[in-house]
Amino acid sequence: MSTIDRSFIGAGSIHLQPYDQSAPLLPIGNVSEFTFSFEEDRKELKNYLGGGGNRNVLSRVSSVTASIVANDFTASNISLALRGSVTVATTTPITDELLPSHGVEDELIPFNHLPDLKQSVTVKDSTDTELVAGVDYELAKSGIKVLVNSSIDNKGVKVSYTPIASNMVQALVESGREFVLFMEGLNDAQEGLPFNIRVHRVKFSPAQNLGFISDDFASLSLQIDVLADPSISGNGLSPFMQIDLAT
Repeated sequence: MSTIDRSFIGAGSIHLQPYDQSAPLLPIGNVSEFTFSFEEDRKELKNYLGGGGNRNVLSRVSSVTASIVANDFTASNISLALRGSVTVATTTPITDELLPSHGVEDELIPFNHLPDLKQSVTVKDSTDTELVAGVDYELAKSGIKVLVNSSIDNKGVKVSYTPIASNMVQALVESGREFVLFMEGLNDAQEGLPFNIRVHRVKFSPAQNLGFISDDFASLSLQIDVLADPSISGNGLSPFMQIDLAT
């Protein structure tokens, strides 16, 4: 009887949804690695009757984990790595935002939001006197930089600008978020034969490392605890995951 080639090279798109289904199932972007790991709690009864070996063995899976290497630095992915929350920053023009200053050459004074440098930016000193770009300061991507012999002192500045569209990630403010994970996969070794993986309930751990300066493409290493889903019951049904493979 001949065997059927079922060699495997996996690819596909991973999606996440809050466990309570309060938001839609959405993709997390380009993922270069997706791996499951299983730890075993094993008890052995030695054979003391002679000849060695075991008389009996009891094996239970003590934990199920997964890891994802994500290559898209989106706000939502960073929030997963940092157990953070994401909010959409305002794009409403801001008037007279008061910022501290020291009046030292090359001092960077970042605005509270990323400025849209295509729109007008106005800077005033502590006496409400308008300062001059190119004389007192120069625009930076995050705010302004103090120039030599600037009129900016140590009493603060007031800035008016329009924020650019952006997302804000507040790190380490969410510890209990749970998700449903779904992989829409395909087997590149079998002409794109489809498969799906449904992981019913997962929780992300904070990233051990998160780099923002590198000579290479950055990646996010996401560690996941796969938890039992108490809503799934029935003979032969896994509370952890289901894998569907096209034949």
